[in-house]
Amino acid sequence: MPKPAQLRFDEIALHQEARFTVALTEELVEQFAALSGDTNPLHMDEAYAAGTFFKGRIAHGMLCASFFSRLVGMHLPGRYALYLSQKISFKKPCRIGMRLVVRGEVIQKTLSAKTITLKTEVVDEKTGECLTDGEAVVALLE
Repeated sequence: MPKPAQLRFDEIALHQEARFTVALTEELVEQFAALSGDTNPLHMDEAYAAGTFFKGRIAHGMLCASFFSRLVGMHLPGRYALYLSQKISFKKPCRIGMRLVVRGEVIQKTLSAKTITLKTEVVDEKTGECLTDGEAVVALLE
């Protein structure tokens, strides 16, 4: 099992970035549906989804946004993170078969509270289009 980064507050710089890629598979969508209880046919039934505006199944937006938790807990800052908040905007649908780039950039540091604010994004690796974005506020528990 991978070990989280162990960045301390004073080791984190403005504009510092972290990123990783994820293959959005059928298995991930099924696991998320089982975990969340969200079996909406837009996510689970190709015949139904084909008749919608999306013309096919799309992954749960919250599945894609959940990768922000991995970003914070494993990459930036990692071990000492306490996730305080996340703003999320869903820009475009995530589809099974996509390779996603999940990235975060430090856009603010608050010394008095030992918090960082990250610009967060999920991007289609192939097209570079932003699918989901937002801002995370993270405290560092050192």
